[in-house]
Amino acid sequence: MFTLSGRGARHGGGFSAAVTTYRRAEGSLPNAKSLRARPLALPSERTNAVKRLHVSILALVASLAVPAVAQDIVLDEIIISGGIFPVEAKAYGRAYTVITAEEIARRGVTSLQEVLRAAPGVSVVSSGDTQTKVRLRGGESNHTLILIDGVELNESGNGDYTLTGLSLEDVDRIEILRGPQSTIYGSNAMAGVVSIITKKGSKIGTEYGGSLELGGQGTRAASYFIRNRNERGGISLTFAARHKDGEDGSRSGGDTEYNDQETLGLNGDYRLSDTVNAGFTLRRTWQDYGYDDTIPFGTMIADPADYVIDAPFTARRNQIAGSVWLEAESIDGRLRHRIALSGMNEGSDYFNSGAPNGDNSATQSAVKYSGSFALGDLSVDETAQKLNFALEQESETYAASFTGGDAFKRKSQSIALEYQGRFDSGIDLQAGVRHDFNQVFRDATSWNIAAAWQIPGQDIRLRGSVGKAIVNPTMFEQFGFFAGSYVGNPDLKPEESLGYDIGADIELANGRGSMSVTLFNNGVKSLITGFGNTSVNLEGKSKRRGVELGYSMQATDWLSVAADYTYTDARSAAGARLVRRPMHELGLRATAEFNDGRGAVTAELRHVAGSYDTQFWGSFPTLKLKDFTVVNVSARYDLTDNVQVTSRVTNIFDQDYSETWGYYGQGRTAYVGFSTKW
Repeated sequence: MFTLSGRGARHGGGFSAAVTTYRRAEGSLPNAKSLRARPLALPSERTNAVKRLHVSILALVASLAVPAVAQDIVLDEIIISGGIFPVEAKAYGRAYTVITAEEIARRGVTSLQEVLRAAPGVSVVSSGDTQTKVRLRGGESNHTLILIDGVELNESGNGDYTLTGLSLEDVDRIEILRGPQSTIYGSNAMAGVVSIITKKGSKIGTEYGGSLELGGQGTRAASYFIRNRNERGGISLTFAARHKDGEDGSRSGGDTEYNDQETLGLNGDYRLSDTVNAGFTLRRTWQDYGYDDTIPFGTMIADPADYVIDAPFTARRNQIAGSVWLEAESIDGRLRHRIALSGMNEGSDYFNSGAPNGDNSATQSAVKYSGSFALGDLSVDETAQKLNFALEQESETYAASFTGGDAFKRKSQSIALEYQGRFDSGIDLQAGVRHDFNQVFRDATSWNIAAAWQIPGQDIRLRGSVGKAIVNPTMFEQFGFFAGSYVGNPDLKPEESLGYDIGADIELANGRGSMSVTLFNNGVKSLITGFGNTSVNLEGKSKRRGVELGYSMQATDWLSVAADYTYTDARSAAGARLVRRPMHELGLRATAEFNDGRGAVTAELRHVAGSYDTQFWGSFPTLKLKDFTVVNVSARYDLTDNVQVTSRVTNIFDQDYSETWGYYGQGRTAYVGFSTKW
């Protein structure tokens, strides 16, 4: 929605940027239909949401009348959070994609899941409009770590994150770091990391603005931001609200599955002295949504369209996440210290026809000290060789009404060491090791080595990485309980993987275009899955391998094109194909500008083929889902330097498609809006 400044997508290894009672599914818990019951939003709740939306609209209108002064700050070379301390993207040896706010605005997308779907190596599948999970390189949904300003968002119960509750209005860029990342980030980063960085303000002075959007399925959205920055620091405040009546997930003429989101973001930083900086980040998210039930266990149906049945289920989700940090330099800038305290608190309440029907909650907290020491006489910022180190303690709790309301707790301590080096030959190297001391299960060690070589005199960069990663059992897998159907297994071991990738990035047409290719292979031992009425570690090694291709080109002064393709072969130790991991995903994008760049039209095509899922009745066979192609179109036009109108149509050909067995994607929907900034 916003017209934002930035560099667009940057990439390395990818452009444009049962009969068992328990299986790891898309956010579902074993036989948890009573738990999964989704409530009808109470009239008072939805009225309050509408009132808050109206307040934000009034704030936006008021902002149009008040001018402000702002000056540009020059942006440095792009830096990504791929190490204990950040590293220049051009020196990073692993595959990555960086998607900026400018790219998001140009594409006209408003949800995190749509942003991620266009990145190579990323699969996003939905089980209804409010249950969307991400997988990197064929991994499980809890093998991808989700961060916002460095704070972990993965929920302790299921170990993953539901994408549909995250607003994009204050997002500055999204980093997708593919491959084993446990050495830097610990557990849950086996397949990779999605790191979201919010806007901190790029201009000296005060800037503010907002947006409005109306669209099909009863969509109403508004946002407002205000930021101020001076020579010593800055502060930023963003509020966003989005209401969507949605569609009837049961496709039977019942009630629609609405989704209301509200997000409040606040962050700031301040330079206390020439060598000491401090800052904080705080993000509060509210989400109310409706959802349907599924057929009773064991019921036989003739059509997957009959799997979801209408039900008066609703849920309310509340999350708060934040951190405070202090960073200082000593020894003439050769040693940098950073200490950070972070935490996340999330709770969900479930209702049936407005009556309480269960709840769960999770908390996470961490304290981390990290340091960076320059190996030589230069400062940390100037040196070609540095040694980074970290000490960290994490605590987490989990409680749910269906487990008796008891709060389960566990802690871990970690120590990590990382080397970052740059050599005159054009080689960049990162190598690290980490050891986790776990309170309730076996300690674990992870490591990673990555290198990149810019071939002298050539526009070709070669890179490769290899590493071992860890994923701890989720709280539910360890301690969960359903009377008569599921008991957690406290003896579970962490999952382990050994993975590698090799690739090349090629600059084309004197910098007007680029191309990349990456081959990846990852084997997972001790994979956790449901068996009978508990969870177990499987023997053998499941395998995930594939290819990621990317292409981007500024074809003319007014036309840019991009393409991404991912092939993924994900199989169990027995050779069976793993579900919800498409073999082929192709993305094509083109943007045409007109009227000297004041207007632009973007078209996107997404093709998915070779996706499988479990049929949840009969003998629970694994079935191939229908291949599909979806086309989205968006447009923008700058009425003035400060006001922009936007429009978009999703699924313009109204393709009937399914990413998960029994659930169907959104039909053709049109939106129109405008945004302003001063």
